[in-house]
Amino acid sequence: LLGGPPGNDMSRATSPDGSWQETNGGVNGFDSERQGRNRPRTFPYATYLPYATEDEGEKQKNLDVIMENLFIAVSAGDFTPGAVHWTREIRGWLSLKFDLSRQQKLKLVKLYYELALAPGLDISVSERFASMFMVLT
Repeated sequence: LLGGPPGNDMSRATSPDGSWQETNGGVNGFDSERQGRNRPRTFPYATYLPYATEDEGEKQKNLDVIMENLFIAVSAGDFTPGAVHWTREIRGWLSLKFDLSRQQKLKLVKLYYELALAPGLDISVSERFASMFMVLT
């Protein structure tokens, strides 16, 4: 409406980017192994904070510790409080506007899908896992 062609007033925040293409280097030439989002966030949170934040390497190291403990808890059958606790930690990590790589997100989606449908779990625990599956997808 303001200077744009008619019918092009849809928000770019929710509409897909038409320039997607896959190359030998991954999506749009970037390495897809550690890539988080396709486009940068609309607001650069870390640059406007009045204090220094951890670098990307430290963020990923912290996430690796959380994911390792989650997988240990699930392998041990410790769903309550173990896997529930580490699920809360991942939610907190995501609420800080940190991004998961595609591989990390894929692993977590598969895990939470299986956990949400696992027989014998308390219904409230299954709902937490299903909720996390929905957040990740």
